[in-house]
Formats: sequence, C-alpha cells, structure tokens
Amino acid sequence: DAVDLLSSRPALRPAGPAMRPFRPSRCAVLALIAAAALAAAETSEASARMQVEIDAAAGSAAAAAPDPRLNEHMMGLAAEMSDQLTDIMASLQHGSDSARDAAVARLGQLSIATAEAGREQARMFRSAVVVGGALPELVSMLGSEQTRRQALAAEAIHTLAIDDPTSDADNFHSLEICQSGAVAPLVAMLSSTDEAAQAAATGALSCLAENPVCQQMIAGAGALAPLMKLTQYGSDMGKLSAMGALDVLTVNNPLVQQELLTAGAPKLLSGLESMGAQLLREQAGSFGARLRDEKAAAAAPKLDEAAHVRAARDTRIKYDGLRQRAVRMMQGWGDERSTHRSGR
Repeated sequence: DAVDLLSSRPALRPAGPAMRPFRPSRCAVLALIAAAALAAAETSEASARMQVEIDAAAGSAAAAAPDPRLNEHMMGLAAEMSDQLTDIMASLQHGSDSARDAAVARLGQLSIATAEAGREQARMFRSAVVVGGALPELVSMLGSEQTRRQALAAEAIHTLAIDDPTSDADNFHSLEICQSGAVAPLVAMLSSTDEAAQAAATGALSCLAENPVCQQMIAGAGALAPLMKLTQYGSDMGKLSAMGALDVLTVNNPLVQQELLTAGAPKLLSGLESMGAQLLREQAGSFGARLRDEKAAAAAPKLDEAAHVRAARDTRIKYDGLRQRAVRMMQGWGDERSTHRSGR
C-alpha cells in the first residue's frame, strides 16, 4: 500500500497528529523559502543559482501588493508553512528515528500540497527544500537498514520529483536530487526483498529519469537489470511500473535501447504478451515492438533537452494512466488470471 496507484504518486501516511490541509499562496511559499534560506545559512552557503531563484520570486511577490485582508490570511498560511519546514528540518537533522520518519511523511505531504497549488508554488517550495538542506537527509535515509524507512524516503523523493506537466519552469529539482546522491541507493532498492521499497524506488526513478542527466545516471548505476527482473517476476502492477521505468529510460537514448536488446528485453516482453492482465499484455507488445524496431531508433533525430523532458514526461504519464485504468479493472485482472489458469 506504499503507492497511491490512482495518482501514481506515493501514498504518504501521516505519522502523528493530522495536518490541516491548505492551499499555499505565493506569499506563503516565499516566507517558507526565506525560512529555509536562513536555516541553510547556519550550516552551508546556498548556491548562487538558488539565491537568484529566491530573489526573483521575492521581487515578483512584492510587485503583487495583495489586498490587506488577503495579505493577513496569506501571512497566516506563511507562518504555518514556515513553522512546519523549520520543524521538519529540526527533526531530520536532530530527531529520533520515529521523529525523522514523521518529518519525511510531512515533507511529502507539503510537496503534494504545493504541487496541486500550481507551478509557481511547486517550484518555489522545491527551491526551499533544496536550500534548506533536506536532500542529504533524505538520501541518508535511503541507505537505512529498515526497508520501511527506505520506502518513506523514496516516496518523499518521488513527490519532489513530480513536476507540472504544463511547464518546464520547475524541472531543475530532479537534477538537484540526482546530484545529491539519490540515484545509487534508489537503484539498490530495486533489488530489495520488500515489495513496498521496490515500488517506491521504481516510482521515484521513473520521475527522475525525465531529466536527461538523471536518465544517464540511472542507467549507468545499473538500473536496467533489476528493472528487467521486476518486469519478469513482479506482481502485475509491479511489472507495469518497472516496464514504465524502462520505457522512460529508453527515451532519446539509443544506448539504453541497445543494452535492453542485448539483454533480451524483447524476448521477455514477448513472453508477457501471452500471459497476465490484458493491459500488461498490450503494453508489453507495444514496448517490445518499439524496442525491436532498430531502424526507426537509428533514424530518430536527437532531441534537445526540452524536447527530451517532454517526451519522457509523456511516456511516464502514459504509464500513470495505465495504472489508473488497472486500478479500475483490478477485479477484472483477478478474473483474467482465473480464466487463464482454468484454460477458458
């Protein structure tokens, strides 16, 4: 139950008192960024690029000059969000294991809330997370000996990696996550004996791979072999998720496509065409056909970074849609398996 299949993002379960839902405003998130920047200044120097991001956002908000009553409401939200990030960072850096787990869950919830509030809020919140120093803490938790803690961290990274599909303005954070050291432990989690940890890592890697540099890092870290294994031996939903990650990794990347051909991916996908759920069979056939079409791959023009991101995002969203359909058909999947076993 570690993944919310209806939305393709992690189902982060709250630990501790329930958090009141809210929709953060621009001013609220700006205050959050300011708090994060001040906290980061105590331990490290914020990057020049992130400082430009914060300064630009602050200037934009100042020019907005909201109504005084609205401003009072927004500043209340700002205080709430700033307090929460301050508490989250304190727990991540100095708290007990249980406090760190709760902080990661809260971070994921805030990430989802800002993503739903719009591209500007999503971008600024992720700037605050990076400036505030949360990424190294999340990466360290990926290496925990407890698979539940690994899954929590991977789920939070997944929520941070999700961007607004209508804009390229908030794409920077995926590269920040990958360069913080998240790729290697996420790839290692693909071979975990815990299904929830596998699912969390697969979801995070699928989103991160939309970035061209992250895509190369993920493939270079050895993700293809464990993803192929999950495609072959996982549950139907696990197979579909692993197949989606492999598909995203092949976007605009003939080297990955050739490596999958050499490793026997078309034969594996052909086997899936004859068994399992209908959606799985159909997608295995489609992906396998594209892999085998080496001439088309060789003739395809090399995409620039923006086009690469859009193509990879479209691929990931396609699999998100398939998982949503799979949830609606879940009972049908069970019936199909029964039908195949009984030979009807």
